[in-house]
Formats: sequence, structure tokens, C-alpha cells
Amino acid sequence: MTASTFRRVLSLLSFCVLVLGTLPAHAQDYEVPTVTDTYALENARVVQAPGEVLESATVVVRDGLIDAVGRNVEVPYDARRIAADSLVVYAGFIDGLSHAGVDMPESEGDEDNGDDVDPGDPPSDRAGIQPDRSVRSFLTPDGSDLESLRKAGFTVGHVVPEGQMLPGSSSYVFYGGETANDMVLETGPSLFAQIATAPGYVYPATEMAVIAKFRQLFREAERRQQLEAEYQESPVGTERPPQDPVHSALFPVLDGETPLAFYADNALPLHRILNLQQELGFPLVLAGLAESHATVEALQNTDAPLFLTLNLPEEPKRSAEQDTIAADTTDEPSRYYNPEFSVPSYREVEDEEENLELRHAMERQDYLETAATLHDAGLQFGFTTREAKPGDVRENLRTMIDEGLPEETALAALTTRPASLLGLSNRLGTVEEGKIANLVVTDGSYFAEDTKVKHVFVDGRLYDYSTDESEQGEVSGDVSKVIGTWEYTLETPGGERTGTINIEGDQSGLEGTLVNSQGDERELQSLSFDGTTLSFIVQPSQGPSLSVSVTIEGDTFDGTVSTPGPSLDISGERTETPDN
Repeated sequence: MTASTFRRVLSLLSFCVLVLGTLPAHAQDYEVPTVTDTYALENARVVQAPGEVLESATVVVRDGLIDAVGRNVEVPYDARRIAADSLVVYAGFIDGLSHAGVDMPESEGDEDNGDDVDPGDPPSDRAGIQPDRSVRSFLTPDGSDLESLRKAGFTVGHVVPEGQMLPGSSSYVFYGGETANDMVLETGPSLFAQIATAPGYVYPATEMAVIAKFRQLFREAERRQQLEAEYQESPVGTERPPQDPVHSALFPVLDGETPLAFYADNALPLHRILNLQQELGFPLVLAGLAESHATVEALQNTDAPLFLTLNLPEEPKRSAEQDTIAADTTDEPSRYYNPEFSVPSYREVEDEEENLELRHAMERQDYLETAATLHDAGLQFGFTTREAKPGDVRENLRTMIDEGLPEETALAALTTRPASLLGLSNRLGTVEEGKIANLVVTDGSYFAEDTKVKHVFVDGRLYDYSTDESEQGEVSGDVSKVIGTWEYTLETPGGERTGTINIEGDQSGLEGTLVNSQGDERELQSLSFDGTTLSFIVQPSQGPSLSVSVTIEGDTFDGTVSTPGPSLDISGERTETPDN
């Protein structure tokens, strides 16, 4: 058993302890339910890569890897079988640049830090120049953004630290794990950079000053690298050159080994970055690109990997159709944007507002078509979720497709293209034997409006969304039969375990909690009651959910708990009702 497998076994076993109660010291003398990190998705529609589909195929996941893919795959005896007849399996999506899972310390940039700070020559950290930092130091597996992005299908990302001009180096990060170390796939693939001014009115306080500072840092780093090389070649009798972590962090960039990963949305910063790259000759990654529809020609002349934002402008008050009416269609009653409109008096202010709204609609249309524009120009790109709301990702992707981006290209931009652009194709991006088990499992085409993400695998870990916490179970029976406090007894190989189940609500819906003998509490999900059978889900923080189904007879119940191993018998008696 590998170390990662052992950790996952302990994680699931500890959850069973939460439900069952603390196991006695002699519990090792009893057989305990088998916990597995081997899974088999059976009879699924497997999209191995854009345009490559296997019907009625099985995908086996073992020890964090895709163990097998095909129609005649032998399912291991220890696998947890997942019936996937109506499900679709995709490769896990790859985020081209984000801050997912990053928990930065509070910035001191807005403080004066004393009167001795020279605003024209502040310390590097005060100026937002910290390329010697690593995002790995700021990762946490508990970030809510990780959960939201996983539910949208993202399983790994090019994660960068937050900050100003040079916040630090990035890592390729799994969007899941028990510890920060579990999350890291690869450290230091790039240095994150922005045309971002220093906080607190110190240099560089303007965008042009930031450009000048980049030039200064490169020249200083080149000189320091030269001195270092001369010393290494002939150290005898030579004074050791002074060390500077900021300049040393730039050495791999100077050598062409590590790119600067810039984030820029507007056209002007994009042009400035491209000009700076041509001048200084560093390898480049570009992300953001919201106005790249205005910089297509410049982007065609660069070989930098591109990652388009999944954030789209909000819909204006005026309909997008109104702005598309040509100026010569004077017989149309609808208004269109007039670039020459002027306000001669306060009486026309309302007309000016309408004209600006129409301009907003016209410019927004360019943003919506940006993905299609880049595709039509022959540019290959992935996506970045930075500044995008995870809950809007699928809707925004559908909008891009409606505006001309081919669906197959959209899928490629989520999977194979970012894998290629980031140098991860040998590990991620397709559903192939031997690759890391990052998978997205849906109940239909990912891009269809009603499709739901049911399961996500991250580095072989299963995150089960088949029962969403927000989904309310169906209640068709008289809820007075189940509302109240129930004492339960669970029969396990280690003996009986006891606790209480508290249920409340009305005919519109039920909710409840399970509390074991140690007082540990877990919310119940998707409670349903048909007058006889009460069902609910208990969901651990990761791994498969536990399903409970019992039959109510008066003030008693009997039923089963489905675990990753054998089912367990559960019985209970109601001890309190709302009336007593």
C-alpha cells in the first residue's frame, strides 16, 4: 500500500469513526469495512480527448492513476464500482492561471512602515517585487475557491501568488488534497508578473515606472549573474560577490528556463508587455487577454502560451441586439450607438445615458466573441479562471460557444491545449492509461445547460457531487412520523455503535443532524420520506458518501447504511417528538 493510499484509508476510516463512535482498543481483533481508493466507472461515455469518444467503456482508477480505459476492461476485485451508464467521463480541466487555494498574509503595502522609507527607493517587498517567494508557502487545501472550481470541473491549475509587480513563483497545483504538500504537482514553472503599481505611493507608482523597473531589474540581474559566473570560474583571490535573492530569482528567466507569466486584460498593457518581451528577450506566458480581440495581430507574432479569461462583462440594460443595427437602416425604430453624440444641455442627459448603454452593449459583444476571434485567427489558447466566478464558468463557456467558438475547441481549451501549453501532456489532459487520475464525470454533455457534475477525481481522490447539499429530498409522506429525536444503534464488525438522529422540518422539506456518542455532529443531506421509507446522505469532506435508508414503523425504524465496504444494519427508536 502506497503512502497516499494509506492516508486516504485513514481519512475514510476516521469518518467512519465519526459516525460509529470511537473504536475500542481491541478493535484490531475485528474485521473492519474495507476502504479502497480503486474505482471503476462502468459503461460510461468516455471522451478521451476532443473528438475521441469511447461508448460503453470502463475507466479504472487505482493509486492516483488511470489504470485502464476500454470496453473490455477487467474490473479489479477491490474496486468501488460506479454505475456510469448515463454518465460522461472527461479529462479533468486545467486552469491556465489562478490564485486557487492561496491564502496570502495580510499585505503591509498600504502602511507607511515608518518615516524612514524612501518613496523613490523603497524596499523590494514594499515595492511589490518579491520573485524569491514561492506560492507553495501559501497553499491551503481548505479554500472554498477550490471546492467551487472542482464543482465546475477544474482539477489542476497553474497557481500564482497574489501581489503587485512580481509576487513570486508559481506551482502546478491539484485542486484537492489533505495537505498543502499533497496539492503540489510541480514547483516553480514560472514567475508571476503584472503591470501593477506599488501600493502606498512609492516607486514604481505608475505603469510606465513599472516598465522602467523591469528594465532596471533585468540589467542588474544580468550584471550580478555575470559577476557570479566570473567568481565560479576563478574564485581564488577573488572577493565573493554579494548575494541578492531578488536578482537570483531572475537568473532562470535570463537563462530562458523560466517564463514570466503576465496577467493583463487591457490592450495597452498587452502591447507594453509584448514590447518589453521583445526588448529583454525573456520567455513569456500571457493570461487574461479580455481585450485580445483588439490585439490579434500582435498575438499572432508571439509564441507565448495564451490563456483567455473566463470572466465576461455583465449584461447591459440595453439589449445586445440594439447595438448591431447599422447606421444606414434609418427605417428601424430601435436605437444604435452614435459615436458622435453630444449633450447640448441637461435635457439630453437621459439620451446620453442611453447612448452609453448602447456603447456598452456594442463593446460587450466584442468580449463575447473574443474566444471565437482568437480561434478564427488560428491562435491556440487555454482558459484562466482568475477574476471569474466559478459559478459563472459554464454559462460563460456556453455564451462563447453561442458566439462562434466551436464546442470541440472549447473542450480542447479546457483539457489538451493547456496540458500542451504548460508542458503537462505526458501526465494530464486526456483519459489515457497511465496518466494522473484527474477526471470530470457528468450526467450529459458538459456544455449542456441542464448537465450536472456528478463526480470529480483529483489525483485519484473522489469528490462526490452526485447528491448536492443544496438539493432537497422529496417529501411525500406525513412528516410527523419522522420529526423528532431518534436514538440509533449501528451493528458493526467491532460491536454496536450508538448515537442520535435529529430531524426537523415540514412538508416543504426536512433537515437534520447525526450525533455520535462522542458528540461529533454531521449534517444530513437530501432527506426524503415517502410515508414509509426515510432516506438521507451523510457526506464526508472527501471520498464516497454514505447512504442511509430505513423503514419507519411507529416510533421505531430498521434499515441499512451503505459504506465503501459491506452494508451495515441500523435500527432506532424515537425518544422525543415536537409534542413532548
